[in-house]
Amino acid sequence: MDQGRPSIAGETVLSKPEFSPWLVWEGEATNSSQREFSELCRHVKGSGLLERKPASRWLRAGIVLTLLALVSAGMVLWHNSLAVQIINGTLLGFAFMQIGFLMHDVGHRQILRSPTPNRVAGLLLANLMVGVSYSWWVDKHNRHHRNPNHVDLDPDVDFAPLAFSREQAKAKKWPWRSVVKYQAFLFPVLLLGEHVNMHVLAFDHVLRGRAKYRWAEGILLVCHHLACFGIAFSVLSPLPAIAFLACSKAIAGLYAGMVFAPNHKGMLMVDSGGQVNWFRQQVLTSRNVRPSPINDFLYGGLNYQIEHHLFPFLRQDQLGAARAIVRPFCLERGIRYHETGIFQSLKEIFHHLQEIGASVRVDDPAKILNS
Repeated sequence: MDQGRPSIAGETVLSKPEFSPWLVWEGEATNSSQREFSELCRHVKGSGLLERKPASRWLRAGIVLTLLALVSAGMVLWHNSLAVQIINGTLLGFAFMQIGFLMHDVGHRQILRSPTPNRVAGLLLANLMVGVSYSWWVDKHNRHHRNPNHVDLDPDVDFAPLAFSREQAKAKKWPWRSVVKYQAFLFPVLLLGEHVNMHVLAFDHVLRGRAKYRWAEGILLVCHHLACFGIAFSVLSPLPAIAFLACSKAIAGLYAGMVFAPNHKGMLMVDSGGQVNWFRQQVLTSRNVRPSPINDFLYGGLNYQIEHHLFPFLRQDQLGAARAIVRPFCLERGIRYHETGIFQSLKEIFHHLQEIGASVRVDDPAKILNS
C-alpha cells in the first residue's frame, strides 16, 4: 500500500473512483503523512459526516432536463434564426458541463453504490450524452488523483501546447514551443477546442482497444454524434445548425476549462525527486474557489478541491462541512491552505502561464544569437 493513503477493502482509496466511503486502516501510522491524515480522518469521521444518508442529484438532473427542453423548443420554433441558435448552442454547452458533473459524481460512486448500475450510468452519461469515453476518463482521473500536479505522472498537466513548469517548457519542441511562449493569451482559445479534443481522444481510446467495454462504448459514442449532427441538420437550416454545434462544443470546452483550471493550475508542481508527502501534496497542489451558493453550483462542488482530493468519495453537499474541519486543521499545522475568489484564481493562472511562457522567450536561441 502507498504510504499515507487510507485503504478500502485492501485497495488504496484512489486506485479507482468507484469505491465505498468507509475507511479501513492497515497497520500503524509510520510517517508524518499517515499520522496527519489519520488524525484528520478521525476528526471527519467523528463529525458524523461519513454517516449521512445519500443525497439526491435530482436538482442538477432537473436543471439538465430543463436546459435540454429549452434547447429543443428553440430549435423547433426558431430553426432559421442564427442568433437564437447561437444562444441555443451556448445553453447546450452549459448543459454538457452539468451532465459532466453528474458523470464525475458517478465516477466517484457518490450517487450509486452498486458497481453495475453505477457503470451503466457512467457509460450513458459520458459516452452517450457527452461523447467522452467513460473508461478513458476514469483512468485519467484516477492517475490525476493519485499524483496531482506531478510533472511526470499527472495526465492533467500533460498537454502538448501548454507547459506548467520551466522544465516542461524547455522540453517542448517545435511547433509547441512557439505556442508555449504566448500560452497565457492562447489558453482561453485552446479551451474552446477542448470538448472536440475529448471526442477525438475518446474514439482513439476505443479504436485502439483500450476501452474496457469496447463495443458498448463505441456504439454509444457513435450514437452521440449521430444524434447531435442528425438532429441539428434535420431540424435547423444549414448555417444555424453549424453555429449551434460550434457554439455548444466551444462553450462546453471553455466552461470545463474555467472549472478545472482553478483546481490546480498555478499551484505547486512536484516531481519524482521531491520530498512532499502524499497528504501535503494533495493540499499544496490544490486551490479552493471561495464557496457561495452560486460558486458551489457553477463548479459542481469542485471549488472545494482540497477537500475533494483528500476525501474523493464525499458528495458535493458534504464538502462544505469537510472544509470547516480541513481548513483549521491545515492552518494549525502551518500547511498552506489556498482559497481565493474566481477572478483571483484566474489571475493567478494567467500570471503563472505568462511566467512560464516568458522563460521560453528568454531562452529562445534565435533571440540569444541576435542579442
